[in-house]
Amino acid sequence: MIKAILVDDEKNALEMLEWQLHNYCPQVAIAAICNSADSGIEAIEQHKPSLVFLDIEMPKKNGFELVQSFINPSFDVIFTTAYNQFALKAFRFAALDYLLKPIDADDLVAAVKRYEKKMLHSNFKQQLDILMQQYNQPNILPEKISFATQQAIHFIKPAIIVHCESDSNYTTLHFIDKSKMVVSKTLKEVEEMLVHYHFYRIHHSFIINLKQVNRYVKTDGGAIEMTNGAQLPISRQRKDELMNILTNH
Repeated sequence: MIKAILVDDEKNALEMLEWQLHNYCPQVAIAAICNSADSGIEAIEQHKPSLVFLDIEMPKKNGFELVQSFINPSFDVIFTTAYNQFALKAFRFAALDYLLKPIDADDLVAAVKRYEKKMLHSNFKQQLDILMQQYNQPNILPEKISFATQQAIHFIKPAIIVHCESDSNYTTLHFIDKSKMVVSKTLKEVEEMLVHYHFYRIHHSFIINLKQVNRYVKTDGGAIEMTNGAQLPISRQRKDELMNILTNH
């Protein structure tokens, strides 16, 4: 069983989440339900949960302040938020899980399953630091981005990524040193994160780092050769735009 605590200042949101967990996630045992950050802190200290469903915006003390009150959190967090798409970029950079309000039952089940797969990892504080940086300074890009694999959470500088390749529901990152890593994100999700770092999608299966382009190869409809030696196809629809970007880059 997963021992969990729910923290939210909205009574209706708490009641709905409790009902959804009871009906759709029976593996989650709710140890306490709290309507403020302070009562949440007390409940965490008392019950020592492995998972906390945590609202962000609460009066007096918000969800981030709750987590930061613990030097070394012994619990994981699934944030619940009504934030808009602009703010949700921070969660993608940090690879932290969140649920948009009103919470969809299928999304809740999927989030709990993701938690069960990874369980507690030692990088939570570093992920939280990335999240807080983006939350407080959304116009400043973090130096590193969090990427989850089936084994761990990795913190990677986008500059060392040469290109990204679609692998069904996963993406393979190819690095400058010719090593690679399969991450638990679709290519579309990776694109949404890397587009801010001068990356460009040249094909439905490939995203490239524009700073790692070696040359344009005029064969078989055209290809881009990267600094790691990879030659990647360019979709016909993207060719003119790409050439314009490279010419002016």
